[in-house]
Amino acid sequence: MRLQPKKLFEVQDDYEILASHEVIREVTNGITIDSASITADSNGDKIIKKGMPMAKLTASGKFVPYNAAGTDGSQNPTVILKRTVNVKDGDAVVGGFEVAKVISTRIPVTVDAALKGKMPNITFA
Repeated sequence: MRLQPKKLFEVQDDYEILASHEVIREVTNGITIDSASITADSNGDKIIKKGMPMAKLTASGKFVPYNAAGTDGSQNPTVILKRTVNVKDGDAVVGGFEVAKVISTRIPVTVDAALKGKMPNITFA
């Protein structure tokens, strides 16, 4: 009988970002991502990774990835993206977490004191 833990394989973009399932509040009806504000890669894809802090643009009310140097609302994140999404075909509505405890190393941006201060409802573990 083998009692040692077995290593699990990881499917691309199917990693867990939540450190706890005790206190979670998801965004009701999701958030709309502004595809026009997302830069395309060399393949034409506009991919936003799971766990990305998202901020609402003041002009349109749509969400974009957190940008610490932004002045258009993108500097004030309020939601953590629930899954990876490609918005190359236009705006997309996706789920997000307003309140959660997340694993800092799995967030696709640097988790620093400034980000933690801007997201008081998210606990970075």
